[in-house]
Amino acid sequence: MKKKPIKKVSDKQKKELALRSQLKKELIEESNGRCMSCGQPPYEFPFTLDLSHIIPLSRGGKTTRDNCVVECRACHERHHHIRRRND
Repeated sequence: MKKKPIKKVSDKQKKELALRSQLKKELIEESNGRCMSCGQPPYEFPFTLDLSHIIPLSRGGKTTRDNCVVECRACHERHHHIRRRND
């Protein structure tokens, strides 16, 4: 079986990932480590908050402060599935 070469990350992708990482840190700090949807601290292991886009990138949303929130895993999955059903 032939092995596929690992795809390199483009400069545009690197910038987007750096922007998301920085924005996530800022939003977590602003929300005092709490979910911006339910207001509770994350309770599931590994106790992380996920960056979520209000208007998905696939629908033309941007990675901006106005379009992003940090959510606990439960809220992130609930909102993700609701959005996907409405597509």
